Parts: sequence; C-alpha cells; structure tokens
Amino acid sequence: MSRSLPNISKTVDTSTEYILLSALISSDRTEYSTEISAVVSEFVIHEHIEKPYLTMTLSFLDQLNIVQTIDFQGGEKLTIRLQQTEEIDRGTEIQKEFVVDKVASVVKVDERSEMVVLHCTEYHMFESIVQNVNKCYNGPPSQIIKNIVTNYTNKKIVIDGIDSVNDMKVIIPNLNPIAAAMWLKERTTTGLGLPFFLFSPLGVNNLVLRSLEEMLKQTVENITTPYIYASSLANSEGISKYYAIEDYRYESSDNLTKLIQNGLVNSTYSFYDIHRGIPETLNFKAENMFDTLTSLNLLGGENKRYNYASDYKVRDKKISSYSSHDITKITSTGAYRGRENAEFRSYGDETLGGDHNKLITSKAIKGFMSKTPLMITVKGREFITGNNNYTLGKAIRIIFLDTDPTADKTAGRKDLKKSGDYIIVGARHSFDGDSVKTELLCGKIASLGEEIQV
Repeated sequence: MSRSLPNISKTVDTSTEYILLSALISSDRTEYSTEISAVVSEFVIHEHIEKPYLTMTLSFLDQLNIVQTIDFQGGEKLTIRLQQTEEIDRGTEIQKEFVVDKVASVVKVDERSEMVVLHCTEYHMFESIVQNVNKCYNGPPSQIIKNIVTNYTNKKIVIDGIDSVNDMKVIIPNLNPIAAAMWLKERTTTGLGLPFFLFSPLGVNNLVLRSLEEMLKQTVENITTPYIYASSLANSEGISKYYAIEDYRYESSDNLTKLIQNGLVNSTYSFYDIHRGIPETLNFKAENMFDTLTSLNLLGGENKRYNYASDYKVRDKKISSYSSHDITKITSTGAYRGRENAEFRSYGDETLGGDHNKLITSKAIKGFMSKTPLMITVKGREFITGNNNYTLGKAIRIIFLDTDPTADKTAGRKDLKKSGDYIIVGARHSFDGDSVKTELLCGKIASLGEEIQV
C-alpha cells in the first residue's frame, strides 16, 4: 500500500487560459507519490512530426523536501492532466504520462526553497528502451509498425495513408520497439513516393502514422480565418476574421545549395543488386517531382509558386540538365522469393524498374519542406483541447503583408513569398502561470498566388 506526501492542492481559477488539474510524481522504487500542481511555476511541452513522443520541461518550487523524499534518479513517472478553461463544461482534458529523464537543475531561491527543473519524455519511450525486438514480420510496413508499437508499448497507432508496399518481410535488426518503428517508417512511402511521418500529438493519446500525401490532400484548417501578421490592421473592421500572429521567425531558409549538395535536386543514382549483380540507374530531377505534384493538384489550387525555381542556369544551361552527384547504393532482391509458395520483398527490395525513385522522392520532398521553415507565435488555446490533434500534420493558411513602403497598407496587399498554406511540423506549448503561448514550426512546398486577397 502506497503512502503519499502531503498533497498540495489549489483552487480552480477560471480566469486563466488553462487549468493544471494534476501533476503527480510517483516511483516504483519507493512508496511515495506527491501532487505538485500547486507549486508548478511553468512547463513547456514539445511535439514534432519526426518524433513519436512528446518531451517536456517542468519547473516547480520545492518547499516540502520533494526532491529528497522522491529521491530522483531518473525513471520516475510524472502524470499531468490539464484542461483548456473553455472546455470545462465539455469535460475534455489532456492527460499525458512522462518519465523524468533527469533533474536539469536545482537552484536555491532562499534557505528553505529550491526551484527544480525536470526534463521529461513521454513514458512509452521508457517502456520501449528497456525492450528489444529481434523478430520476423511480414505485410505492409505500416501494419508492421502498428503491430510492434501496440505489442510492446501502451500506445495504439492510427494509420492515415496507403503505403506502396504490401508484401514486405523483415527481421527487425536488434532494435527497441520505437527505434524499429522509425526504421520501418523510413521505408514506408505512398505510390507517389511521398513519405510517412510517425508522431505523438498533444491532443490525443494514440500515435499517428500519416502520409504527406494525406496532409497535402486535406482541407486547410483555417482557410476562412487565416493567421496574419499585421499590427496595422489590428483596429480595422473585419480583423476578427483573422487569427493574430504575435511574433514570427523566418531564418535559415531557402538553402538551395545544401539540397543540391545532398543530391536532392538533380542527381544520378545507381542501385547495385547484390543478388543479381545488375545495376539500375535513375536520373532524379526535383523539377519532375514538382510537376507531378502540381498535375495532381497536391500543392493546392491557389499555391502556384513551389519551392524550386527550375529556371536557374549555370553556364547557360538549366541546372536540371546537370547531374550534380553520382550516388551508389547497394540493394538486394529476391531474398524471400520462391519460398513456401510466397512472394515477399525484403527491406531494400523493389520489384519494378523505377520503384527506387520513390525513396529518393521521399527524401527530397522532406528536404524541400524544411527549405522555408517559419516559426510563428500564437495564442495556445486553439491547440490544447483534448479531443483531437490540432497541430502536427495539419494544414494552416498564413498571411503576411508586403514590405512595399509606397503601398496602401489598409488595402491589405500580401507578401507572396512568406504567405502560403503550411504544414505544421512542430509545436512548443509554453504554460506560464495563467496563460499559454504556442510556437508553431511550419513548412511548405508552395506559395500563394495573386488570387488570394487579404
């Protein structure tokens, strides 16, 4: 039977933007647990489209020997429950379990008080790292990922997208469950070669395995109420139809040189099959990739200018006419063919000529998504409702006004470069006292056209 430290409770103040209902620290090593929500000063939760887990830093004021009694050594469980105040009547809340990775710092406030900062990772990662998968699976990669995660952790997976392979057979090479899922995810593409992402959203308790193709097909969440950075319109009529951007960062962007050097713009790939001893050569051109996406209307009907200008020339020749790199990869085919009357592909196996192009496309499109990163700071209340995923993989419209000093700003002329429909790839939620701010990391592969009006 467990004993509890003196519980620290607090009254609910509905004037705040959120309520920290509970922050419970417990440990299997001891019989002690304590509720610290009343002494939490701030906490920050991070989510990212390339990470199947959340991370958090949490600060609390220790005046009751919490650190000494819990005896933090890493591995303690921290369960938080929070609620957006507008959702009190609906009863929806967010509950997440974290493991304390480390005590990041302990700072003396006075003789009897310390400010403690904990760094935490979502608990299923702790479940994962203590286990090992060395087992054979077959089927679509997405389904193998689902089987591994659900069998080895307390998480379920929602799959959104159809992968191009349905007959893979693999032996997981001595990895923990989450590492195995991420290894397989790199091999999971759609029929067009678009990648899948495996992530853990804040608003739901399951993991999500979703294809970029589905993200590009989705309806923009706020197409009638775009986010806008325009302080000059703050007092204008009709500003209520927009969400205000409080701050933004637009840096380390448009590095075409890096993409070329990584072979993601125009390169020759040679795949050597060690089973047959026959090489297959592919000429990859980003221009063709974007032409395909445009023809299928996957960039949005109003997004006319994609993130690759095909008219650049070097020595009077378009850069697409060059092959900037010759890249060689070792592959194999037929490892499982003809056995037990079954036909399976191995991890690196492609049965049709040109199918290797999907893996190149997957890597290239992710590179172009990160080519124009935009970080915006907005009110967090839209993203902390515990009934759906409102962040990762969602498409949002963002508008910026242009910088022409001669233009009439009241006319709302937009910046065609920064304005566009973005995919949310990361979020940082800062809970500080009675308010919550969210920083959204957004990526795009095309910009808006002239027909969008502000």
